Amino acid sequence: MIRKLPLLLLASLFFTAANAQKLTVVVNYVSSDGQTKNNINYKPGQLLSWADFTGKPIMSSDAAALTNAGFGLKLSFRRAENASQLVINVNCSFSKNESWVKPGNKTAYILNHEQKHFDIAFIHTIAFIQNLKQASFTNKNYAALIEKIYNETAAAMSKTQNEYDGQTSHSRIEAKQAAWDKKIGEQLAEAIKNE
Repeated sequence: MIRKLPLLLLASLFFTAANAQKLTVVVNYVSSDGQTKNNINYKPGQLLSWADFTGKPIMSSDAAALTNAGFGLKLSFRRAENASQLVINVNCSFSKNESWVKPGNKTAYILNHEQKHFDIAFIHTIAFIQNLKQASFTNKNYAALIEKIYNETAAAMSKTQNEYDGQTSHSRIEAKQAAWDKKIGEQLAEAIKNE
């Protein structure tokens, strides 16, 4: 799942008056921001269970289950006399109502495959945060630059998710699944270090 930037347009209206001010940017990963009964925010070490997959299965799908996960952000702005501060809070979440499993497929093996989709979303969330931290924001370019970085990272995440499902045939090719488990595990460990 890729959530759009609903606050970006609103935030840009507040920043237009601050163009001459110095802009500092703070980027945070938040694991509790925006959590609801329908969403699980990613916390390293916390695993999904089949009880989290409450959506209605799409029986015509090739997949035994589907994980709907992605990243989003909230912006806030503080302005003082000669300086502005942009705070970007980023989260990674799993949608229970949009994630599903077909009857007869609630195995530990398939759940592991679905967990890896959530892990991939988190890996790309941390990449998004790193890209935001490396960006050169100004009061004039921040809105377009955030959107550009978001779209690029979301596209990279989608590509990885599709490669994962394609190469493992939705977990049916066990050797490929094992290789992806190792690869994702290594990338996840690196992402957690960079969190």
